[in-house]
Amino acid sequence: YLFSRYTIKGLTLFDCVRVNLATQFFNAITPFASGGQPFQVVYFHSRGIKVKDSTSIVVMNFITYSIAFVIVGLICLVLKYPTFDTLLKGSGYRYLVFVGITINIFVILLTVFLAFSKKLYYILIEVLWKKIIKWPIIRRFNLETKTDQISNMILDYQEKIKELKHNRSLWFLSLIIHIIRVLIFVVIPLIIFKALGEDLSGLWLTLGAASMFVNIIMSYVPTPGASGGAEGVFYLFFNLFFTSQIVVPGLLLWRLITYYLYILAGFLALVTLNYKNNLKDLNYNNVYNIEEENSLE
Repeated sequence: YLFSRYTIKGLTLFDCVRVNLATQFFNAITPFASGGQPFQVVYFHSRGIKVKDSTSIVVMNFITYSIAFVIVGLICLVLKYPTFDTLLKGSGYRYLVFVGITINIFVILLTVFLAFSKKLYYILIEVLWKKIIKWPIIRRFNLETKTDQISNMILDYQEKIKELKHNRSLWFLSLIIHIIRVLIFVVIPLIIFKALGEDLSGLWLTLGAASMFVNIIMSYVPTPGASGGAEGVFYLFFNLFFTSQIVVPGLLLWRLITYYLYILAGFLALVTLNYKNNLKDLNYNNVYNIEEENSLE
């Protein structure tokens, strides 16, 4: 919503809440949670928003969420990894957290480069794309006619990203909100175990780190909703502190809340979304300049 209100006219907070829930539905049913962002672009386009504008919103939101995720993950690593390194000594599972953090950092860097780098654009379009479309097996599709269209779309998208990046307060507020979002997901297992009657005295930070490590490892499990891997990793980490009689019901409740409930809520949001073609693009520079003038008065 924060990024959308600078780019789209007519989109309400309630619309954004439903779009976000529908996004989580597509994330839950696709490998690597890869279906949510394309859905957002298609949805906004169906309501009259240019692809470059909807893509810029989705990418900026994804970048800030990924940065928030990595920040919380790195803090947990610094504070509590030695504890888990000792508990999991001799097990290869202790390295999975580092793999997850590395993958997430790589994805952030790749996304930022795609969003801002003119050199990467040149390599993708002027070097790779123009060579690939000349291959005999590809040439029959006559993609040469699409080259200028794709090139202009990428350049327009990069310009839109550059317009949005000037508002640092927008970035900061979005980052804070996403950090809170990550922390809420981290705390859910702790609340569940507390509700099951476990004494968490002195373990809140350690269990919070365990929960974050589970989320980090889940982020690169290639099944929809990280099914299979999520349950195994959750059991591995929390069985270090609780018995199986507690961990198993805790696991079932955790998956119900963070996965199956999301699917249900997301599906309901999807079928009740507003699909009217009544949204309009805003010129961000004009909005930004007006806000600056108002702040000076």
